[in-house]
Amino acid sequence: MNKKTKIFIAEIVLISIICSYNNIFLLAFLWVILHELSHMIVASLIGCKFNNIQLHIFGAKAELLDLEEFTDKKKLLIYIAGPAFNGIMAIILFIIGLNIKSFIINESINLNIGLVFFNLLPAYPLDGSRIYEILLSKRMLYKKAQKIMSIVSYCMAAFCFATAVVGLIFLHKFNISSVIAGIIIIYITKCESRDTMYIIMGNIVKKRKSLIKNNYIDNKTLSVYYKNGLVNVLGLVDRNKFNTFYVLDEEMKLLYILNEDELIEALKIHGNITLQEYIKERHGSL
Repeated sequence: MNKKTKIFIAEIVLISIICSYNNIFLLAFLWVILHELSHMIVASLIGCKFNNIQLHIFGAKAELLDLEEFTDKKKLLIYIAGPAFNGIMAIILFIIGLNIKSFIINESINLNIGLVFFNLLPAYPLDGSRIYEILLSKRMLYKKAQKIMSIVSYCMAAFCFATAVVGLIFLHKFNISSVIAGIIIIYITKCESRDTMYIIMGNIVKKRKSLIKNNYIDNKTLSVYYKNGLVNVLGLVDRNKFNTFYVLDEEMKLLYILNEDELIEALKIHGNITLQEYIKERHGSL
């Protein structure tokens, strides 16, 4: 028996034990599973491939292999599928509950409403953070959008801790769930912030596949100061568009036009030199 199988069996046993004491946990677990499955179904309909599908104590999880190759519109559909499913189910169950009085129906309504609002919170790793990140990146650079989302996410973590403290002081009850949620949010947010540059680099490669898949890609043009380093310019790359940079000096004179494919090659060959040094190198080799 391999390690993954042992972990899976252990989680099933743990779920069974918890459910024997609390039926609401089983109900919540089922709705969380269905929430995640709705993401997978929509992703599959759009044409996204899966890898490493897992069922564990926190719900279900699947690695989406080619998500970044899709347009923002399709990615939004995938991310919003879960909350939309819970919202629709809450409405359907409410209508059913008008004629049928049931504890399970009432609790399911509450759980689905809770899942809608909880998953739309602007905090990593929830669906809301991905949705708002995409919407913000349409109005600004991805790096800036991700920075804003990180700040908001940290604020949400602080709110979780504050909720636990207020509950302890005024209600004399310590909400361990809020503390755990805050810790998870901080950890995931730190990972997102640390990996931003790698995400930008990775998307430059994936944009090539996106161009072939969709037959087009949007362009973005920026003017940059010639004393910037190449890594700084890389941070300005919009992950969903083909980027072109106009290199200007103090007199606003156009010195060079740098496309993102050339930027990547320049970083590979020369490292983090300035644009001024790179232009001199290019002119010397011509």
